[in-house]
Amino acid sequence: MARGVEASVVMMVAVWWSVFTATQAAQQNWTLSGTNLTAGGAVPGGVYSDLMTAQYLHDGDFYYRFNDLNYRLVSMDNWTYTTQLDVDASLLNHTRVALVFEGLDTVAEVAIGSEVVGHSDNMFVRYVFNVKDQLQEGNANTLQVKFESPVTYAAHMYDAQAADYIVPPKCVPSAYQGECHANHIRKMQASFSWDWGPAFPNAGIWKDWRLVGWNSLLVTDIYFSATPSSSLPTTPDPSFRPGWNITIKVWCDAAQESGEVGGSLTISLGNLYSLKQTITATVENYEAVLVSNFKIEEDQVDLWWPNGYGNQPLYNLTALWSNSAETETSSKTVSVGFRTVELNQDYIDLDNITKGRHYRVIVNNVTLFMKGSNWIPAHILPESVTPEYTRALLNAAAQTHQNCIRVWGGGIYETDVFYQIADELGILIWEDMMFACSMYPVNEDFLTSVEAEVTTQVRRLQHHPSILLWAGNNENEAALRGNWYATAQNFDQYKADYITLYVDTIRPIAMEIDDTRPFVVSSPSNGIKSEEEGYIAAHPYDNLYGDVHYYNYISDAWQGEPFPITRFASEYGYQSWPSFKSMHEVTMEEDWSSTSPMSYHRQHHPVGQEELALQVGLHMELPPQDGTAASYQQYLYLTQVHQAMAVKAETEFYRRWMSSVTDEGEGYTSGALYWQLNDIWQGASWASIEYGGRWKMLHYYAKNFFAPVITSTYMDTDNVKVYVVSDEIGDVKNAKLTLKLHRYDQLGAVFSVDNTLTVAGRTASEAFSLNLESDLALSTHCQKDLIDLVDVCFLTSHLALSDGSYLAPDNFYLLGKPKDAPLPDATIQVTSILGPTSSGSSDWTFTVTVNSDAVALFVWLETDVSGVFSQNGFVMTESQMEVLFYADQETTTGELQASLTVMSLTDTLSRVYQNQQQEGLKDSAIHPNDIRNVFIL
Repeated sequence: MARGVEASVVMMVAVWWSVFTATQAAQQNWTLSGTNLTAGGAVPGGVYSDLMTAQYLHDGDFYYRFNDLNYRLVSMDNWTYTTQLDVDASLLNHTRVALVFEGLDTVAEVAIGSEVVGHSDNMFVRYVFNVKDQLQEGNANTLQVKFESPVTYAAHMYDAQAADYIVPPKCVPSAYQGECHANHIRKMQASFSWDWGPAFPNAGIWKDWRLVGWNSLLVTDIYFSATPSSSLPTTPDPSFRPGWNITIKVWCDAAQESGEVGGSLTISLGNLYSLKQTITATVENYEAVLVSNFKIEEDQVDLWWPNGYGNQPLYNLTALWSNSAETETSSKTVSVGFRTVELNQDYIDLDNITKGRHYRVIVNNVTLFMKGSNWIPAHILPESVTPEYTRALLNAAAQTHQNCIRVWGGGIYETDVFYQIADELGILIWEDMMFACSMYPVNEDFLTSVEAEVTTQVRRLQHHPSILLWAGNNENEAALRGNWYATAQNFDQYKADYITLYVDTIRPIAMEIDDTRPFVVSSPSNGIKSEEEGYIAAHPYDNLYGDVHYYNYISDAWQGEPFPITRFASEYGYQSWPSFKSMHEVTMEEDWSSTSPMSYHRQHHPVGQEELALQVGLHMELPPQDGTAASYQQYLYLTQVHQAMAVKAETEFYRRWMSSVTDEGEGYTSGALYWQLNDIWQGASWASIEYGGRWKMLHYYAKNFFAPVITSTYMDTDNVKVYVVSDEIGDVKNAKLTLKLHRYDQLGAVFSVDNTLTVAGRTASEAFSLNLESDLALSTHCQKDLIDLVDVCFLTSHLALSDGSYLAPDNFYLLGKPKDAPLPDATIQVTSILGPTSSGSSDWTFTVTVNSDAVALFVWLETDVSGVFSQNGFVMTESQMEVLFYADQETTTGELQASLTVMSLTDTLSRVYQNQQQEGLKDSAIHPNDIRNVFIL
């Protein structure tokens, strides 16, 4: 180890090789041209954004009403970006001069003057085109990037493939309102539409570009591997700071096609290490890899931990190349963290291996329960996503105790900023390769493109401590085995294609570049079991192996009976609509009904509106859809209540199974990632955060059900079971659990029972098993007319430390269905707002006092002020409670008061239905919970 050796060299980052710096490239003037149209172009960017800026798209925002259809013609045209390059003679004196495009979306021809210098066919590939022979000194160098319509290209590729055999699906379902054959073009699959988003098949230079000249090497990417020199403890210990054996690989673009290049490589790791070494690089196909190995002694660096388990220290790692004459340098700096990661798939019982295998994440030798969600693109046009918005979404995940996010395989490999923020927040990233819900071609051209894609992305992202694992695809093993796309008649062909693409092509490249983390072939999958069965398992959703995606829109989700006792739930969820505040931005009054053409247009999930009506109607009264803002707002609110309650029940179910197993081997659940974190537009989806960043009720509930310690109540026949689930490392002694019985028709509790217990760390354990009658005396406390006892009362749970402070968020459990309960009309008022004061969450924190004259379910606070509440969608069992509001920016009490509204479940009850408005027709009225209400106009 050498500390401080030639540290001054690190600061000498003279860029002798580049004529166009990043700033100069960004300032380059571009024009965009299509059929009979010319406009200014923005690079990085895309055609849709440029046409909107130039006011060629006249119908308003991309997401306004039916504009995804109105603007679809943009994707059917070919488009060209043009600029003039002013080339200095000194640039042309370099050995190699190249155009570097970090991302072209997607199928393009690149030309200088009349000469083509390169082609692209993959949105996710970094392209380097040699252009020295095509350039001349001065500004007479016309650079054109000519994009072919992605829709037309995909159709052509489908037809060409179909001449041999069809690679399905032929098209997306009609409810998607999308375009066909996304699986035949290597771009964001969701840009052709999905069941939660629109189709905007974009084109453009969507990432940075530059023109460079150099004589030796250009540093492009850095590989970082750190192995501890001593065993790590099985419990987090902030004082444990082991030594590390480090390997650095520096990938470089070379000025020559092959041969050797001499120079020096300086590796610097923060203030801990710096060493300059003479090196001779071997060049093959214009690439060189420089390697450096060294050690960091004990007590030099701290461990990087996922959110909730420790800190996330990051260290700057710099690789500086200098040629032998020291006339040319190139460098790159990345942030790295010190941690180990493993996806453990040991047998759960070596004495009986038929019970299956674990599927658990181990970080720094500590087994962790993964709590989180799935990520989709934050906008259908990637250029529209800002770093600030990305941070807001990831912060929202961290604030709700999430430690893992799955980047879903139908979107994009996310921006550098995304992974940098995940590193800072301690959010592990399950990174899908961008293949989803389709079969894919395996012709030579397609596989060559995929090889370049995987190489580009794994090299780019490998150094991030947040990357948990690579996954080859989303749901394609399950799709093939389940015959989703009528593949059964040619199963052997599609299975062979599957293995060719994911096992023989993607996996070896990813594992060769990155041997520091796991690679799984598909999600869901049975993991090792799937591999043993030839990569397409007989039952890919086997609860004894791997991960599971589970959706069920028919059963009663609030009760949790059908949920699978799986090893790892990597997808599950329920739909809701965004708030009226979000929908109002993109609709007009005639759209304000669950059955309006707009509602069906925004509901891309087939029969989604009917399923939502069924699910909401199981527990609550569907409001009449009379076209008023009030009834529409109530409908939107009820879908969010249902979603929050359903995902709450399912997540608690998975957490309860973290440390137990059935006799058959089901259990030891080690992760719950709900679908999905974010929205791509304002429409029906599974998201917990609306497009724009507003939290749905589900996201507030996630803050509770993902808390480090929770209580969870459920019914087992006539017995109430209360579990305490803890992710904490150590035990907590002398905790007090209180279970209270409440009536809907009076404030306060009518009965309670306590239990003093030790909360075991990293364990889910039963704390109460109480019979409804013999222990809780429902027949005594819950009598009301002829109403069922379970419809009169409900339960709350409270877990406190010995000093009375909270150990877990308060929780509630509804014994019956709210639609059958004697709910009083609650009058809820905000009686005071105090502040702002400064808190750890916001410099503008307000205390909001809420009063109610009756029990109120799902109390929902809403404001136009940007920020979040400390809790929302809560149950009021007392006459008063305080809620904090954390504003995102400077706000006054008056501004908050002016837009603050409150509603609860009773605000949606006792409405007049259209067929009841006429006197004498009451006998023919449709019950509020009848599914036919969804068809009332």
